[in-house]
Amino acid sequence: MRGDEPAWRAWLGLAEQAATEGGKYLAGTAGAPGAVAADLDRDVKLEADRLAEELILRVLTGGSEFPVLSEERGAVPGRCESALRWIVDPLDGSVNYLRGIPLCCVSVALWSGDDPLVGVVYDFNRGEVFTAVAALGAWRNGVPIRVSETTDPSRAVLCTGFPASTDFSEDGVARFARDVRRYRKIRVFGSAALSLAHVATGQVDAYYERDIRLWDVAGGMALVAGAGGRIARAGSAVSNALTLYAGNAALSAPEL
Repeated sequence: MRGDEPAWRAWLGLAEQAATEGGKYLAGTAGAPGAVAADLDRDVKLEADRLAEELILRVLTGGSEFPVLSEERGAVPGRCESALRWIVDPLDGSVNYLRGIPLCCVSVALWSGDDPLVGVVYDFNRGEVFTAVAALGAWRNGVPIRVSETTDPSRAVLCTGFPASTDFSEDGVARFARDVRRYRKIRVFGSAALSLAHVATGQVDAYYERDIRLWDVAGGMALVAGAGGRIARAGSAVSNALTLYAGNAALSAPEL
C-alpha cells in the first residue's frame, strides 16, 4: 500500500489546493453570501456554493483527468476511464454560512470505487486545514491527529445531523432516540464534514447520520480512516447517500 504513497500525496496536494481556493473565496464573501439560488423546505442553495464550486473544479480538472461528483454540478466526466473520482462539497453547512454561524467548510476527496483514498476538509472560519491519506495518516495544519480512546458510550460525545430527507415521523424520531440515547452527549454542528473532522481529532468520539449525501462525508471519511478510526456504512434509498457511522475502534456502531 505504501508503494502508492507518492501518488497519493500528489493527489492530496491537488485536493488541498482546490479546497483552499474555494475556502478563500467563501471566507471573503462571508456576511454577504449573495443570492439564494434555491430555498428548499429543509435546506438552502446559495450562489456562493456554485461560485466556490467553479473554483474548485477548475483546479481539480486542470490538474487531473479524473471524473468529479459534486453537490451542485452532479457528475462531471473526466478525460479518462478511471476507478478514481473526486467527490466535492464546495460548501458544507450552507444554512450556517447564510446565517453567519461559523460552522461550515469545504470538502474535497479522492475515492477509488467505494473507498476513500485522500481527503481535505477546510474550515475557512478557523483557518484549519484537515488532510488525510486514508492508508497513511491524518493531519490538522500539518500536525498528526488521532481518534479518541473513549471505550464507554456513556462517556462518549456523538455528532449527528438531520439531512433534508430525514424521517421526522413519530416512528422515525423514536428510532433516532433509540440509536443515540446511550451516548453521554449529542452534538449537531450542521456540517457533516466538520463533524467527521472533529472525530478524527478526538474532540468528539463518533459520528452517526442516516441518509447523508456522499459529498457531505467523503472527505471526512478519509480523515477518520487516516486518524485510525473505524467506519461502518449501509446503503440508502436516497440518491448519492448512505447511512454512516464513524468513530474509534473501541466504540460499537448502532444498528445501520
